[in-house]
Amino acid sequence: MRLARLLSFVSLLILACLAPSAGAQTFGKNKVHYESLEWAVLETPHLRVHYYAEEESLARCITAFAESAAVEFDGRFNVKFRQRIPLLLYSTHHLFQQTNATSEQISESVGGLTELIKGRVLIPHNGSWSRLRWVTRHELVHAYMLEKITQVQRKHRKAQVAFPPLWWIEGLAEFCATTWDADAEGLLRDMVVNRRAYPMTRSEPITGSVEMYKEGQAFLYWLRDHYGERIIFDLLENIWQAEDFETVWRITTGRSLVEMDDEWFESIQKRYMPTLATLDRPRDVARRLAQPSRFNLGPRALAAAADSDTTVRYCWFGVDDGTVDLMLSDRDDRGRPRVRRLLRSGSSPMFESFHLFQNRPGVSRSGRIVIAAKRGGRDAVSLIDSRSGHIERTLEFPQLVSISDPVLTPDDSSVVFSAQDYGGHSDLYRATWRDGVTRLAQLTRDGFDDLDPSITPDGRYVVFASDRCDYGGATAIFRLPLAGGVPEQVSFPPRGSDRQPVVSPDGAWIAFRSTRGGTSDLYVRPSEPSRDARRLTRMLGPVTDPDWTWDGRSLLFTAQEAVTFRTYRIAVAPDSLAIETEEPPARRPVLTDVAFDQSAQPYQRRLGLDLLQNGVVFDPGFGGGGAGSLAFSDVLGNEQFLFAIANDSEDFGDFWDGWEGGLTYFNQSRRLNYGVGVFRLTRLYDPDFDVLRREKRVGMLGIASYPFNRFTRIESSMQIRHATEHLLRNGEALTVDLVSNFLSLVRDDARWTWDGPVAGTRFNVTGGYTRDLTTGIADYGTAFTDLRVYRQPLKRVISATRAVAQTSFGEDAQRFYIGGPSRLRVPERRLISGLQTLSLQQELRFPLVRGLVLAIPSPWMLPTISGALFTDVAWTRDGSAREQYAVGGFGAYLGGGPYPAIRWNWIWESRDLETLRSRRPLMLFSIAYNY
Repeated sequence: MRLARLLSFVSLLILACLAPSAGAQTFGKNKVHYESLEWAVLETPHLRVHYYAEEESLARCITAFAESAAVEFDGRFNVKFRQRIPLLLYSTHHLFQQTNATSEQISESVGGLTELIKGRVLIPHNGSWSRLRWVTRHELVHAYMLEKITQVQRKHRKAQVAFPPLWWIEGLAEFCATTWDADAEGLLRDMVVNRRAYPMTRSEPITGSVEMYKEGQAFLYWLRDHYGERIIFDLLENIWQAEDFETVWRITTGRSLVEMDDEWFESIQKRYMPTLATLDRPRDVARRLAQPSRFNLGPRALAAAADSDTTVRYCWFGVDDGTVDLMLSDRDDRGRPRVRRLLRSGSSPMFESFHLFQNRPGVSRSGRIVIAAKRGGRDAVSLIDSRSGHIERTLEFPQLVSISDPVLTPDDSSVVFSAQDYGGHSDLYRATWRDGVTRLAQLTRDGFDDLDPSITPDGRYVVFASDRCDYGGATAIFRLPLAGGVPEQVSFPPRGSDRQPVVSPDGAWIAFRSTRGGTSDLYVRPSEPSRDARRLTRMLGPVTDPDWTWDGRSLLFTAQEAVTFRTYRIAVAPDSLAIETEEPPARRPVLTDVAFDQSAQPYQRRLGLDLLQNGVVFDPGFGGGGAGSLAFSDVLGNEQFLFAIANDSEDFGDFWDGWEGGLTYFNQSRRLNYGVGVFRLTRLYDPDFDVLRREKRVGMLGIASYPFNRFTRIESSMQIRHATEHLLRNGEALTVDLVSNFLSLVRDDARWTWDGPVAGTRFNVTGGYTRDLTTGIADYGTAFTDLRVYRQPLKRVISATRAVAQTSFGEDAQRFYIGGPSRLRVPERRLISGLQTLSLQQELRFPLVRGLVLAIPSPWMLPTISGALFTDVAWTRDGSAREQYAVGGFGAYLGGGPYPAIRWNWIWESRDLETLRSRRPLMLFSIAYNY
């Protein structure tokens, strides 16, 4: 049954888990293992918690909490695990992104992960204890749901069950993990009043998004309130009774899912639509500032010579086709408004990420901007001249991992920021530079989450948000003397949290955002500690990121409307606002006061089955194949074993001599990834004859990959093989011993959307030599270059350029063939050939049909249909013989991006690059990846 379970999930597994980056990919960004961590294990009745030494205190606290959650879920799910749940804890998200427990690249939007193969639960800490508890419970729910489904499946001897839809899976995790908070309330209200909410059975447009998570949670709350909580878990008990989830729903509840879904959706419309009459839209009370993208966050006002009601100079983080940019709005030399990009993240090692939604830039009156950005395995702070865009200074701190919200002191001599160390503690720091020396001072040192610093104009205090108020994870505003002292509480929220305080230019007021009114709105208060708060906004959607303009008469802020984030400017007259007296709630401890006190065990490698699979190729040359394979790895994913075995008797007979297979070991525990393996192979694809023929090879291989950063790596491989009936290019068949060495330089900074790469460059330069140790006549060398460049001349129009050059030399030089759907779009896959080849391709891609919805039998959005204009030109040479060919035309396709494109091309061909072979185009159908 264990194998049956694995096979039932095989379609969901990523095949890349079988091999590391070494030799496994032509392109692709790198998952760099910057840190070498020493792991240990804490065992409880339900869990095996894996942690490293720097985070031991964090691990002991979360182990106690996770064990109590597991005891609770035993009863709610009515299930007992057959073995302990492996939980991997990471003290920061940066270290979580380096994990090998999953082969996928982990984006910053992933707050936690539960993978299917070994049921591992991966938890990162961002400094907030309340968030860590929420994420831990959320991921444990996934583990319990999978175990419950597996046990129900086994109990009723079902090979397949009605697996729940994603909205229900994530909605259940949120339902069990957390309460309905102000962030969820603001998001759902915004979605409903702006008609961006969907019934769950028709929620394809928001699949996988936070909107889907929260709608699913809201639906399950409604279901609990009307039918009781037990019915939610009865759906899992009954999941074996039908092949689709809708039938299971009807069996369990006695009603159809669509009917109940429509009833819930009508209830949230009735709840939120009346708020249109009592709350404001941002455009009703503030002026929207012009911005080019839909997602703009963290606006910061810069001083200007003429800062008036119609002009404000400011910077912000904006999203553009998958990247986050530092943008600036100002005026040019002629006084005309302009928007320009100062920095782009995600395309260079200097600025890998600006941490959207988690980070804001800081500014000074002198016009400097300070930002925190990921650089390698840690964050660095950069100081930028806003007028020239010149980077004046970059600060790195080896003891700190994650940095956010840097702010400059008034004299521009130091910067204050919030940061996490390797133990996961979130504290405030001050970095000062003088005479070329940077000094780092820690301002707070405790287990609380200290964030959102702001400096008073006189430079005396840092004002910040913290959960040290002991309101059960809520945050309030504090101030701390920069010269040293004890934090003093400034705000006392009666409920909810106060965040993002900013001090007015005259030092008299603090503006901040707060959820004390139910969702996130803007407030102001005196800068001295008091119990007086004054509400500035009452918005339909959440508002965040307040910042004073330098005249002190208005605020910039971010408003969410229709799940779009824009910057607005609103006038502020604090004395005219009504005073709301604060009555703080009862204090509740935020820090975990129970820690797991049992002794830890050193980490021991325990191999577990990853995958059963067929068709894996092991040959370091061109051939091979497998009828079956097994993959094993340890819990951390650092070590992998891959075994394959097959028999070629179906093609060539001789069963006993036809066995082939291989065993490969990969190690990814350090930055340098390497692998070694042995193999015996009998089949080989011969490109000269376009046939599969028999050539027995026995040998071993070694591969290695060293990533310099996320974008660039060097790869090498060495293969030693004894080949029988090795066919030379001259027709001789010999028994030879061959040694092949290859070296590659790979770079990939391409930016992707669901439509494919939209900007950036990818290249692979590879050279290699094969030495015949027996006769010397099978020697040959090869060199290969593949360059791809992507640009956007117009919005949603992609220019894709590709150049590929190959050459082979030596006694047994190899011939290359061009044709087929990838390099020369013609029906013949071996149209032209030579020892040297060069091909150039240019394609212009654009959407033809986007967002088309079919309404019958139920609303379903069709995939985007894209068009392309293209030209392919190829040249080959073999001694004095030369060939050339050109193809041009247009195409239409479905898919693309990370998926193969189903494509129809209409082509015109020319052999002399001047004369068309036919006046009428040839239609060519293909299924292949776009380059």
